[in-house]
Amino acid sequence: MHKSMRKLVFVTLAVMPSLAQAEVGSIQATIEIIPPLSISQTSSLDFGTIFSDRTTDVIVATTDGGAAAFTVSGHDGQTVDVSTEATTTLTHTTDGTKTIPVIGINLNNASVVLNGATEVKAGGTADIDNATGALTVGNYTGSFNVTVVYQ
Repeated sequence: MHKSMRKLVFVTLAVMPSLAQAEVGSIQATIEIIPPLSISQTSSLDFGTIFSDRTTDVIVATTDGGAAAFTVSGHDGQTVDVSTEATTTLTHTTDGTKTIPVIGINLNNASVVLNGATEVKAGGTADIDNATGALTVGNYTGSFNVTVVYQ
């Protein structure tokens, strides 16, 4: 019986390689090239004109006429995340020691689906209470960054 068992094991091992066959398949690879994103400002965040003795904040909502507006362009149908810095500083154009903080900068859309040039708006608060020194007559300017990224 021992010899017949050895023959059976030998025959089984000899047949096994024919049972384990290799299969080759072809897998396709693709890539789609889309245009880079671009941002174009169409209007500035405008807090308007105030008196030098004002002591309360100036708030511009994203739905107000003073809201900043910009267009985002890229590949139609793609979703884009839009983000911005939450704060910036407005500096007097002739006396650089005079500043007004801008806080709570926010967007009307944090995520948009592109359809041509898609408009996004930004609002914020001119924090008059925390201006450096007394408000000085003249213009104050500043800027803030907006970032757009394909999802």
